[in-house]
Amino acid sequence: MTTEAAVVENGETATATTTHAVVDPQRADWLTPGPKPANGPSVIVTVPSGYDADEEENAPKRDDEMIIEVGDPHRVGDGLSKHIEYKVTYWTENPGYSTTCGCVTRRYSDFEWLAKALGANCDGVIIPLLPTKTLLHMDDPSSKGIEKRRSGLAFFMARVAKHPLMRQSVDLKDFLTQDSKTWSSRVPWYERGVLSDSVSSVTSWLSTMNTTDMSASLTSSVAVDSMREKQQYIDTIDYVNKLKIRIDKLISAAKALKKHGVHTVKVYEDFNACLEMLAGQEDKARNAFSSNSKGVWWNRMRDLFVSLVPPQREASDAMHSEFIEPLEEMSCLCSAALAAFEVRKRIIDHYNGVASSIERIEAKLSTMGVPEPGPKREEKQKHELTASDLRIERTMTHERYERCCSNMEHELVWFHAELATVLGKALKAHVAAQGAAAGKFSRVQDAHFAEIKSAMSSKPVVFNA
Repeated sequence: MTTEAAVVENGETATATTTHAVVDPQRADWLTPGPKPANGPSVIVTVPSGYDADEEENAPKRDDEMIIEVGDPHRVGDGLSKHIEYKVTYWTENPGYSTTCGCVTRRYSDFEWLAKALGANCDGVIIPLLPTKTLLHMDDPSSKGIEKRRSGLAFFMARVAKHPLMRQSVDLKDFLTQDSKTWSSRVPWYERGVLSDSVSSVTSWLSTMNTTDMSASLTSSVAVDSMREKQQYIDTIDYVNKLKIRIDKLISAAKALKKHGVHTVKVYEDFNACLEMLAGQEDKARNAFSSNSKGVWWNRMRDLFVSLVPPQREASDAMHSEFIEPLEEMSCLCSAALAAFEVRKRIIDHYNGVASSIERIEAKLSTMGVPEPGPKREEKQKHELTASDLRIERTMTHERYERCCSNMEHELVWFHAELATVLGKALKAHVAAQGAAAGKFSRVQDAHFAEIKSAMSSKPVVFNA
């Protein structure tokens, strides 16, 4: 089965062809990577730039370019353990890898693990979102749903491979190089398959409860050395939140228009069927009475509405591919940006929590004075050691925050450029597609109404054939 995937690079559209063949994952030669793609990756993406400028000027440049391809979905297991795995192939010149290329098989939950690991270890980086899960269990490798998921996973891995920070991740290296036996122990059984959604929901709820409790404790005791977010980023978060809401509303409105277009096509088809039946009855009547008897132009009316169906269908299809899909991509990008801001907020909350703990310990130490040798002195020394460890942690957290801010500077510049490029291109393509459809619609009507307009200049009797 061959599919074509549209990808975006600097506002331009490219077309990549991916071939899915019937494969046997048990064959050793199937996991042979093969030669590096001569024309580069099949999915072309854009990523933030400027990270190289943060390195020392005299530092040697790393040749860590990477290509990662996701393909050949195949079914593994039976019964409840039945699932889809994908062939993941990589090529790299990164000296941290023992080989320049390799092949592994991974399932959807493995990609989820990688996304979580990158989010935890790449502060301030906008981690691309994985394709969303569906309520229906998909286990047919040749289905459209699986192909859509494979395409989404390929897009995710293409961004990871292209990003200057994510492609250096140790977690990515483990994902690409560990054999199936070693890797299977990394993702717990309860985070795989049908149980993963329910467990994730419970975990998310518990983490929300913990975050709420922590926030309450921090507001009750605010440290003098507290960290506060810059107003610039508070405004940026508000902007991205509102932008996502508006994009989602636009998606909903565009889907309603598409649904209306599909409904219009169906109405035209039903109307044409009625005209065709009337034309058939008219022919029978003329044959029964007289071949010279007058009739109604049912066939000409049917031909008109038959010719109106293709432009209407093309306009509806173009709205989905040229407009709705890019909007959904940008909605996901907004969600990913908000997730990066949430990581930054958690760093600030952690810093303030550590600072509050240090302040409480220092206040307690000040009341202890200089105790005599014995249990009280040991207790004071224990508190002093704890305060020292917390100061180190506070310093490390501050450094992590500064690193997060630096990364986010690059990410937000790219985020805004990507929004402008993709949304602008989508709007241009949508206007062009709808304009082309309207032009076809008008030309079809003009062609069919030309004879009728001519007839209208004469007596009304000419409406009879």
